[in-house]
Amino acid sequence: MAAPQEHQFSGPVNVFQELRLPETATLAGYSALIRAYGLAVPLPRTLSATGEHHRITKRAGWRIVTPRHAPHSTLEGHSL
Repeated sequence: MAAPQEHQFSGPVNVFQELRLPETATLAGYSALIRAYGLAVPLPRTLSATGEHHRITKRAGWRIVTPRHAPHSTLEGHSL
């Protein structure tokens, strides 16, 4: 039986698909899945990432949440 294919979720970034994040953050949710699986899909109005600071930021089409809200680095973790 073949082992399941693992996908690499990124670490902190400043740019995602030519869109600059308001601060250095790790992609989360749909944005992380798009990058990890190489999906050619339309982007939603708001993308999510996990920031390095303990504050929630909503700016420039991004929602940056606190480190304690970081999903597990799995398909299931980013799908919730």
